[in-house]
Amino acid sequence: MPDRKSSSTSNSSRTAAKVAVVVLIVIAIAGFVLAGLKAGKSAPEQVAAVPGHIVAFAPASSSLAEKELAKVRTMAETAKKKNREVQIVSTAEVAQFGLAQQRANLIRQTLEQGGVPLARMTIKISQVPQGTVSATEANRVAMVLQ
Repeated sequence: MPDRKSSSTSNSSRTAAKVAVVVLIVIAIAGFVLAGLKAGKSAPEQVAAVPGHIVAFAPASSSLAEKELAKVRTMAETAKKKNREVQIVSTAEVAQFGLAQQRANLIRQTLEQGGVPLARMTIKISQVPQGTVSATEANRVAMVLQ
């Protein structure tokens, strides 16, 4: 009889270990699936979902596609019509701050050409540490009516 008790204790320990391994495997698989879904989003889908007041630049570029320039021109018309100020907002990693300034300046110049006075525009670029902003977000500049 003593052999049966040690055998049942051994079996319950094995069962618990097997359950723990299965749970860890399920968690790992779920993590891989979620990571794959997150990484599977392509840049064109993300850019297509950008609202009209946000301008998307191509990576490492300070020039805008015609579609994005049209957004800036529309914002200029709205700001003029409503006599409002426009804040140009961007987030950039420290190493990309110069590029963020060039982008904000291009938007400011385009707004000015559209009739928005310089006195009614402000630029706000937030500097963040390397690796803390997504590539998609780093390539966007928002125009906020004040």
